[in-house]
Amino acid sequence: MRWLTEFADAARKTDRLTGSPDHTALLAAGLMGEAGSVLTELKKQERELQAYPAYRRRMLEELGDFLWYFVRLVTALDKPLLNEFAVTAAPGVSQGRLSSLPLFLEFGAAVGDILKMLGKDDSVRRAEERRALLGRVWELLCAISEKSRVSLKAAADGNLRKIESRWPTERLYAPLFDSEFAEEEQLPRRLQMEFRERSHGEQKVVILRCNGINFGDRLTDNIHDPDGYRYHDIFHFAHAVHLGWSPVVRALLRCKRKSNSQIDEAEDGARAVILEEAVSAVVFARAKQLNFFEGLDHLDYDLLKTVSHFVEGYEVERVPLWQWEAAILEGYAIFRKLRTNCGGSVVLNLEQHELKYISVA
Repeated sequence: MRWLTEFADAARKTDRLTGSPDHTALLAAGLMGEAGSVLTELKKQERELQAYPAYRRRMLEELGDFLWYFVRLVTALDKPLLNEFAVTAAPGVSQGRLSSLPLFLEFGAAVGDILKMLGKDDSVRRAEERRALLGRVWELLCAISEKSRVSLKAAADGNLRKIESRWPTERLYAPLFDSEFAEEEQLPRRLQMEFRERSHGEQKVVILRCNGINFGDRLTDNIHDPDGYRYHDIFHFAHAVHLGWSPVVRALLRCKRKSNSQIDEAEDGARAVILEEAVSAVVFARAKQLNFFEGLDHLDYDLLKTVSHFVEGYEVERVPLWQWEAAILEGYAIFRKLRTNCGGSVVLNLEQHELKYISVA
């Protein structure tokens, strides 16, 4: 099981908690949280049975997350023990040590014992107790892997892919999806769009203009309490710039990939447009709770994961999470300026992946 030590080394390089005076405590807290997620998936599978088709994928992710915290904690507390786990794979829970508790409760209790153990002194006897508790969790983890038919190695590999997607060692943008299509079927590589705000009584309306021509519908906030959603087309332009993807912008600028009927229908059609609008609405709901992301330089993983699940089955699912984060954060940075200044112009550069705001003249 050489993969375990290799995974532990990779996890060390991606540990953003390193340097904290409470490093071990934070790892333990994370371990407990991820244990709860594993138990939730086990419970769902027992309850839903065949009505829960996402079980294996979810369990793969949750086991990977738990394993990350586990190898980091073992490394911090007793690194040689990790090498013992790596050379001796526990095939399952030894029958002589089974309690009357179901496997998932035994697992939760074992993780809880580790948290209780951390507050005790560091005597030789306590060190032996600690090794036994960590070994017990490893043994139960292997049993859960066997029961759920989810390989721990596959879970570790998946976790590393997720980390690379979220925090890559080098940020290289994915190729634009339409680079091999004719120019008239490509998203414009350079473009300047003007957002003009007009008042109709108490209602505010936004008009999109480019080269003196109006594009799309006149947009309002479509809500009782005005929140600026009339400027939400900026999110679609941010998607185009940072993801190379926006069915909404393709429809707006009439640059669908008509030369390929399958791409035209599956990637640029009405369903894809609705999907992108749904993604924008979901992110906007979260943004409203956080002052439209002002002052933030990153997004929480759960939001990015939700977005990635939304777009499964479409070409943009191949784009790493960090590009989504860049698209959302920059889109909202310009949204805040548009909203504050009641409009303005935005320059798009898909080749350089840049958005630039120009204030109202």
